[in-house]
Amino acid sequence: MAKIVDATEIRKGLRRFLRRPKYRYMVVNRIVPHIPWLVLFALAAYLYKARIFADSGFYVSQFINNQTFWIECQRIVLGISQIIPLVGVWIGLDIKYILLLYSLSHVIFFYLLFLFVYYGLRDRRSGLLIILMQTVGIMYSFFTPMFELYYGVPLLITFYAIWRLPFRFNVIFVLLILEVLILLSHPLAFMLFIFVMFYDYTKETVKPFNYYLPVILVFVGAIVFKYFIMCDYESGKMAWQFNYTDNKQYLQLITPSYYKILGLFMLRYYSEVLIAFFLVVFMLVNRKQWFRLLVVAGTFFVYVFLVNSAYTASPSRYMEQVMFPFVPIVFIPLIYGFPKEGRPGLLNISILLVSALIAYRLAVIYYGSEIFMKRVAQMEQLIEAARQKGGSKFIVSSKLIDHGYTQLNWSYPIESMLLSAIDGNDIAITIAPEDDLYFENNNNKIAADQFIFRRWELKDHSWLNKRYFHLDIGPYRTINDSTPNTNISNTTNSLRITIGSKKFYQAKDTVWIPVTIMNQGKTPLYSGINNKVFLSYFWVANNDVINWEEIRTPLQADVTGILKQDIRVAIPEFKGRLQLKVDIIANDKWLGLHSMEDVLVY
Repeated sequence: MAKIVDATEIRKGLRRFLRRPKYRYMVVNRIVPHIPWLVLFALAAYLYKARIFADSGFYVSQFINNQTFWIECQRIVLGISQIIPLVGVWIGLDIKYILLLYSLSHVIFFYLLFLFVYYGLRDRRSGLLIILMQTVGIMYSFFTPMFELYYGVPLLITFYAIWRLPFRFNVIFVLLILEVLILLSHPLAFMLFIFVMFYDYTKETVKPFNYYLPVILVFVGAIVFKYFIMCDYESGKMAWQFNYTDNKQYLQLITPSYYKILGLFMLRYYSEVLIAFFLVVFMLVNRKQWFRLLVVAGTFFVYVFLVNSAYTASPSRYMEQVMFPFVPIVFIPLIYGFPKEGRPGLLNISILLVSALIAYRLAVIYYGSEIFMKRVAQMEQLIEAARQKGGSKFIVSSKLIDHGYTQLNWSYPIESMLLSAIDGNDIAITIAPEDDLYFENNNNKIAADQFIFRRWELKDHSWLNKRYFHLDIGPYRTINDSTPNTNISNTTNSLRITIGSKKFYQAKDTVWIPVTIMNQGKTPLYSGINNKVFLSYFWVANNDVINWEEIRTPLQADVTGILKQDIRVAIPEFKGRLQLKVDIIANDKWLGLHSMEDVLVY
């Protein structure tokens, strides 16, 4: 006779699972842990346009246009971030909301993991670790949130949170599913998984062998699977990494001067990781946990070798992702090393310090977003300038638009198309750097009904999802036309400049100030590099010009109607109320447009 399931008992069990744990200091434990998530949600919503940088924009474009999940190199965790926005594609939401949902979906998934371990498993330390994995060591990569290891590590923490609990053997199936997701997230996840399992292996925590056996079998199976199915990208990277005949990068590790470079880099960008590492070493030595000390220190220094045998330490989005494994290597033993019960004063100080670290890292992400927001603003400026010329496929000169924050990377054509489509599919455009057009003879290979998806990949217009993108058939046009400005005096009479400066600036600083150029005539002001057209400025104090020899910023696009762009301005050391005058220089001659703004220099 079939067993009758009592619905009342199921409801009671579910309520027990979801019931908030009765921790001490209820305000701290119930409210404070949610504040970082609220901040992350706010940042994800506010910065959603900037979170399609590089690989992120590539995957967004793939699932929108293919209208299904896009997974590469068997990294199936990539599908998690695509679920919510892909539903938006299927029901026909505007692309603005799809991009917003995509940005928010990353935070939603990790927040759900946090709720599961913090409330479902009653594990505060694992919940805290998941928050730390979303903040520490992350700034540039906040704008490429789909990085697979950012998914693999929180899943590893969730795996370990369950593994540490007393459980029945049937729970092993949940752990094995998590293990598969973790190991297939990124090749480095294999190293981190081994690290966690060895760190856990002590006399007090050891489990029966029948628990380890399926975990080992899945691990071996994942290795075999990756060996035979590994994509060209991963196999190429690994072949180069361990080919020390051709890869001579490791030689920098036997150069004493390099350790100064590495040390300064770690102190500047990873001081929290270094402090946490020394705290862990001190803690393990003090407790005489020599095996765990060997596991932590050994893994840390092995990874130092792996990183520096392939790369030179430098701040960048890619390097930040390469360095990310250091964060779980030191913070997992640090956070789990604190006892559940201890002196209230020490625990309170620990919670305060970790909270301060999270707050600091959130501030780093927010203030670091400035360059990405400026990048998006410039891209939108170029999109508007291109639309005024007509057409939908454009190239732009990197020498004329590179403002430092521009970051003309391989995804620029993809990102510009996504951003332009927010205003409607009929005015979607794509902007490629000039170098991409001439990469491997693209200019001769590309057909009229094709566009540059990536510099090494051309796609047909028919591939595009017509609901969101429409590109006109025809050749690429230039945003920086090289037609000579023959009658510059007549063109000048039609030009007006307005300055969007702030009311005050710090002396001796160098800033980017937005300006708007309006062309009321019918003849464009052409910005081609051979035309030598620049925006420049001078400062006036008490009707006297302080200096005429100021910075020249190339005109980033032709002025057909209205052009908005930034101009680089050096603030003088002279303090007080000054007048900033912006003008255009063409062929080494000031055009005399005489725009002016009052500014307080302090």
